[in-house]
Amino acid sequence: MTPPALRGIDIRQLRYFLVLAEELNFRRAAERLHLTQPPLSRQIAALEAALGVALLDRDGPATRLTPAGRRAQAAFRTAVQAFDAALAEAASGPAADRPLRLGLPWWVDMSAFPAVDGAWREATGRAGLEPVMDIGPTLLDGLRRHTLDAALIAMPHELHGLRHVPVARLRHVALVPSASPLARKRALRLRDLEALPAFLRFARRQNPALWMHYQRQYEAAGFKPATEAEAPGTTATLAQIAAGRGGTLMPAAMARQRYAGVACRRLLDEVSVEVHLVFSDALAPELVEALTAQCTLFEAALG
Repeated sequence: MTPPALRGIDIRQLRYFLVLAEELNFRRAAERLHLTQPPLSRQIAALEAALGVALLDRDGPATRLTPAGRRAQAAFRTAVQAFDAALAEAASGPAADRPLRLGLPWWVDMSAFPAVDGAWREATGRAGLEPVMDIGPTLLDGLRRHTLDAALIAMPHELHGLRHVPVARLRHVALVPSASPLARKRALRLRDLEALPAFLRFARRQNPALWMHYQRQYEAAGFKPATEAEAPGTTATLAQIAAGRGGTLMPAAMARQRYAGVACRRLLDEVSVEVHLVFSDALAPELVEALTAQCTLFEAALG
């Protein structure tokens, strides 16, 4: 019989501990989990209290796993994998009978998706694609939890052993208010955007590696905006630009559509990102092969 103290442990606490055991740093682990440090610390403390053992040694300059923590890491990893596999098994039907759950970056132009879905059905004879749009870290979490089958991920990201293939390198365009003098130019330099009230970009905490990928390109072009503001998603970001509150960069596919109050302009400095198709480790090999064979579909949708 399970001791009463252990019955309150839930799978979320095990996931939190596994991320913390990899990072051995509460700040970085909290960023990966999209939490602040206090709730993460409370969950780990509750887990240790329920188990009656210390999993982490917090004394000294660095956090370390205790012997019990190392044993727990191996045991919890096995338990979480078994839990996720059970959920995937319960939710799945024959591969050809259910849509393939495909994660997409939040900035993807969905007007191209019906053509991609139709081409996938025709090429494979399978059910269609079920799109799920979110930021990269959340999509990767879905792959690890097996709630997604595959996802298009802007690199770099820490993939932790997930299989992946490159799909496209995407150049970016500038999005500025239509009422701005910058909109009268046919092409812009990055440094031209310094004249805007703010440069809108995703928060560094969402994905530090990808944020730095862009930052290095900005620095190489000598781009130093006086004010930066968080880009809260495609719709809200476009609304802020239309209101004259700033500008941003997005993959060139965004220029396919017209947005009221927003002007898309070619960028003379190269800013780009590589997108990979990343697979869940629970995805059947024949589906991995089928998706890999259709990478040109996704490249067309992105570009």
